[in-house]
Amino acid sequence: MIKEDDTVGDFQQFVTDVTIRLSAMSKGELYVVGDGLDGDSLWLTFLDSFPAGTNLRFRERSEYDCSTCRGFIKSFGNIVEIHNGQVRSVWSGVSASDPVFSVVAAAMDEFVSTLPLSTIFRSTEAQYGTRTTRTLRDGQVEVWHHLHGRVEKRHRIKDVGAARGTFDAAVQVFQRGLAELTQHALDTVVDLIDDNALYRGTEHRRAVTEFRSLQNRWTKATDGQAFIFANAMNPAARFRNTVIGTLVQDLSAGVDLKQAVRSFETKVAPQNYQRPTALITPAMVKAAMKTIDELGIEESLQRRFARLSDVSVTNVLWVDNDTQSRMKDGIEGLLMQAATMRSAGARLRDAKPEEIPVVTFMKDILPGAATIDLWVANSHEPHFVSLTTGRHPAAPRLFTWDNDFGWSYNGNVTDSIKEKVKRAGGNVTGKLRVSLSWFNHDDLDLHVFEPNGDHIWYKDKRNKLDVDMNAGGTFSREPVENVTWTDNVPDGEYRIEVNQFNKRESTEFGFVIETESNGKIEHYSHERAVGHKETVEVGRMTVADEVITAFRPGKDMQPGSAGKDLWGITTEQFVPVSTIMYSPNYFDDGEVGNRHYLFMLKGCVNDQPTRGIYNEFLRGDLQPHRKVFEVLGDRTKCEPSPDQLSGLGFSSTVRSSVVAKVTMTDGRRHLISIQF
Repeated sequence: MIKEDDTVGDFQQFVTDVTIRLSAMSKGELYVVGDGLDGDSLWLTFLDSFPAGTNLRFRERSEYDCSTCRGFIKSFGNIVEIHNGQVRSVWSGVSASDPVFSVVAAAMDEFVSTLPLSTIFRSTEAQYGTRTTRTLRDGQVEVWHHLHGRVEKRHRIKDVGAARGTFDAAVQVFQRGLAELTQHALDTVVDLIDDNALYRGTEHRRAVTEFRSLQNRWTKATDGQAFIFANAMNPAARFRNTVIGTLVQDLSAGVDLKQAVRSFETKVAPQNYQRPTALITPAMVKAAMKTIDELGIEESLQRRFARLSDVSVTNVLWVDNDTQSRMKDGIEGLLMQAATMRSAGARLRDAKPEEIPVVTFMKDILPGAATIDLWVANSHEPHFVSLTTGRHPAAPRLFTWDNDFGWSYNGNVTDSIKEKVKRAGGNVTGKLRVSLSWFNHDDLDLHVFEPNGDHIWYKDKRNKLDVDMNAGGTFSREPVENVTWTDNVPDGEYRIEVNQFNKRESTEFGFVIETESNGKIEHYSHERAVGHKETVEVGRMTVADEVITAFRPGKDMQPGSAGKDLWGITTEQFVPVSTIMYSPNYFDDGEVGNRHYLFMLKGCVNDQPTRGIYNEFLRGDLQPHRKVFEVLGDRTKCEPSPDQLSGLGFSSTVRSSVVAKVTMTDGRRHLISIQF
């Protein structure tokens, strides 16, 4: 404070300069420096900053006790703004035209500038200090001028502690995000979004790119802490604590890309989503292309459906007479004996087929067979298979076996509901089996009621329910549930139901029930969507001596008895076989992995683009680039062709069966159930 007759003009100008400076600063955000600073330290610094002999009031007293000015200094003295990335105090540039007060302002500015940023400025008061006060002394009225300043509305709040707590938390989140989230992880997520490989990624792209921009600016800032404080309330600053931020966190911490994305998708509980592509980034592509170039296998990636003329007779187990002339090497080398068909005219008896293991069929029946017809049931839909090969025969091989052939099952998989159950850890070798399969992220539950009323479901598995998928955690688009009886199969009527425990999607709906007993597999499908908490009665099956003797489907279930058109043929009837062969991994006496038995059917034409490359096939030096080859396999599919080799395939590792009508070269006829 200062009295009117004590160089009033200079002090009033100083007050005016400070007030104007504070008012200008208050248009933006204000911050406090000096965490835990004693307000008296500011006050003493202010008093000590006057040059010797210039503090007129200090001449008269040893204590400077103006509570008004002290209140202003303690409340506003350590207030700063962040302007163009620089911290500037309320004293910056004040009274530059006055020698005395320029020294005071400069000293205060220097002291405040050494203090670290602490928090945001908020106050419950409307102002600190007052313009003038009056006192009566010796009968005279003395007018005293003081430092004063208004607290703008944007900085006033009832709960200062809560406001500062919110800001401090934002600063902490922003700091951790800047320090912990790597540029590489951010770039990877942007690449995934741009490649449409992340669930509803476009909704999150702006958040990722805005945070990435902030991080880039932070690394270039001259005062990193000032940058953090100035941008802490930017929504992008809270990126680390967002769901997309957790994905970047995982990638920054070194979590595998596929695992990190799976964790992200679990958190967001995707609706109506099917991954369009595998998870790859430009860096992965670059590394894979380098290997492809070094190995000279670019031409090997071009695939097509295989034709009969591609296949050597040495790799054919059986071929019918009409097909022989179309083989690559003619009929020379075939094991089949030439013979004249006898027009016996004998009719097949309507009898139960004779069950023969596939090894016995190949050894004892196949060499003497003249014609073979397979009963193609609706249940065989997952067994439809196509043989594929490379467009350039001389190109280097891609696969672990020494030829360029591959195979692809219906739905672009290498191996059925039974295979899915097996992959999920379920038992497919019991005496009686009921399996549920569906196609999205819904949580369907299988319920089976035994003849005695025992209820088998996820809450009471009774050692029979061994697979329960999509209940929580990681979701699958090939989910299954499985109930298997390995012994003690009760006779009587079983009731089967499916309940929609948690409906998450409205696409790819419906489900399929698969039953198996005594080697016979049947399917029953439900084609409409199942509502949330809705229960569907699948049907009632009768079991006697461990065999399903009857099945009565529910009203909304479609039994697999009506023929339907698949790949140019009609199911639920006999279809002629043109060629029988092992899968290509067993060509030329090779034995790599599991053997598949391929029955190529006349008129069977896969009319959909089909994968020619599967990661399961790749040779060892290509395995590090599995994610890239997953995309290549999806984007380099074989286009449909009329002269393709397609039919039914059966794995040697999965129990299955198919009924064959075989006419031998001597005219005898057999009805055989080939057991795999």
